[in-house]
Amino acid sequence: MNLEELKSAWQVFDKKVQTSQVIHAKIIESMIKERSGSRVDAIKRQSYSFMIILIIEIIALLGVILGNPFDFKYGWQYIPYYILLGGVVLAFINLVKTFQKINQTWSHLTIDAFLTNMLNTYEKNKVFEKWFGTIFLSIGFIIPISFLPAKIERNGLQSAILDVALMMGVTALLYLVAFKMGAFKNHHKDHFEQDLKELNELKGLIQE
Repeated sequence: MNLEELKSAWQVFDKKVQTSQVIHAKIIESMIKERSGSRVDAIKRQSYSFMIILIIEIIALLGVILGNPFDFKYGWQYIPYYILLGGVVLAFINLVKTFQKINQTWSHLTIDAFLTNMLNTYEKNKVFEKWFGTIFLSIGFIIPISFLPAKIERNGLQSAILDVALMMGVTALLYLVAFKMGAFKNHHKDHFEQDLKELNELKGLIQE
C-alpha cells in the first residue's frame, strides 16, 4: 500500500470514527432528553397532587377561621391561621405559575435550553421557597399556643404551659427529622443539574 492509498484509507477510517461519535452523541442526547421528559411528567403529577393538598389546606384553614371548631375566645388565637392561610394561598399561586412555566418551556426549546431555563426558574424561586418554608415552620411551631387558654381553663396554668411546650417540642423535633432526611430539599433541581452536566460533557467530547 503506497502513501496515497494509506492516506485515503485513513480518511475513510477517520470519517467512520467521526460518524460513530456523532451517532453515539445523538443517542446519549436522546436518552438525556427522554429522561428529562420523564422527570417533567413526574413534576406535573407531583404538582397536581400538591395543588389538591393546598386546596384542602385552604378549605381546612377557612373552616377553622370561619367555623371556630376549637372554640377560640380571643382574636389573637386566629393569628397563626391567618398567616398560614396567606402563605398557603401564595404557595398555590406560585405552584400554578411554575407549572405553567414548565409547560411553556418544554414545548418549544431544545434540551440544553430547556434544562438551563428550568434551573433558572428553580434559582429564582429559591427565595420564595426559603421565606415560605420559614413562615410555614414558624407558624406550625407556634400554633399550639392558640390552645393555651382552653388548656389553662381545664388543667391550670402550669399544666397548660407544660402541655403546650411539649407540643411545640414534638413539632420542632418532627421538623428537624424531616430536614435531616432531606424533605425540604429540591431534588428535581439536582437532577436537572446532573442532566445539564452530562449534556455539556457530551458536547465537550464531541468538540475534542
